[in-house]
Amino acid sequence: MKIGIIGARLAGSYAALLLARTGHEVIMFDGSAGREKPCGGGVTPKALLTMPWFRENALPHTEIRTLLLTHIDGSCASLQLQPPLHIFSRTVLDNALREAALSAGARFIPRRVREFHSLPRGWNIAGDGHAEEVEFLIGADGAAGMVRGRTAGRFRSPDLSLALGYYMPGSYHQDTVIAEFQEAGFEGYLWSFPRLDHASVGILQSLSSADSRDLKMRVRRFIAARYPGQAESMQFYAARIPCLTAATLLRQRVCGDNWALLGDAAGFADPITAEGIHYALRSAELLAKSFSRNAPAGYEEAWRKDFGQDLLRAAKWHDRFYSGSLLFSAFTRRMIQLTACSSTLRRLSNSVVAGRRRYEQFRRALILASPRVLVEVLAGRRRRISPKGFPG
Repeated sequence: MKIGIIGARLAGSYAALLLARTGHEVIMFDGSAGREKPCGGGVTPKALLTMPWFRENALPHTEIRTLLLTHIDGSCASLQLQPPLHIFSRTVLDNALREAALSAGARFIPRRVREFHSLPRGWNIAGDGHAEEVEFLIGADGAAGMVRGRTAGRFRSPDLSLALGYYMPGSYHQDTVIAEFQEAGFEGYLWSFPRLDHASVGILQSLSSADSRDLKMRVRRFIAARYPGQAESMQFYAARIPCLTAATLLRQRVCGDNWALLGDAAGFADPITAEGIHYALRSAELLAKSFSRNAPAGYEEAWRKDFGQDLLRAAKWHDRFYSGSLLFSAFTRRMIQLTACSSTLRRLSNSVVAGRRRYEQFRRALILASPRVLVEVLAGRRRRISPKGFPG
């Protein structure tokens, strides 16, 4: 089958690689594939273990062994990650996957797609003096991409978050990721991810309530405190990231008779953390497997069965996580303080970060372990483990 993929970054390139390996004629289109991406670039140990391509291709990366959880009020907790999280430059990772797809026989048209329209048996894709007719169309051009808008419909504001921040050239805390949560009701968090030659420092907030000036101020204040003297070399970035509501996840369709969506274009990102790399890669695998069964339309059922329930659970927990309370304080603040005091809670949280435990499994395990957590918290309070003291 002749397949056109609009978007030749992570999901699009990986899908092209898998489909070309099985004999399909694949053409990728992208006029901006070489640019860096604003996301952290973290790949979980689960993805590294379950996706053979990572084992076969040793790309440069940083290994994150510590996740520092902080709150804007100064509370903090440190998670020692076992096994470590790997951080890749998205330019390096995307380019490597695209080159692998080309080696497998796919073609790449480095031009922006200006228009595409349906034909009796496929699609016509055109842009910048080049046109191709294909039998199947794959959209991997992001949450605001044209394929999403023309097939499944554009996302509403409640289903998107605004991410903005700065790239800072240089090497910073190479084995530590920082996540700083804001005041109660702020639907998002601030992060610092170290890559090999720069750090990505940014902030995320629900698009419905985001104020870009306020977000810039928060990031610049964070940078001034932790990276003094770096303001002159920073490079600004901004993007829209899907964080779908439960209602949207339940009703949306991400494929039809001759089209499908991958990664951000399908809305596949964790509604709480906005992590999307694992889902981008996994969605490409599931679509390729559906093609191998000569049933591309089976992709819809496949993603719902594979990771759909986990996304739905996170969407249902989103409001409580960012706006709820626990023990008479903001939920995020109190959870950080509890994590600082409890080795059991740190172990359970680590299993979620590593991808070994899903949200529902974490909830059940936490309920069973709650007596032990309580004992550890009370002991920690006496020893004043929490930097701000507990409960604060």
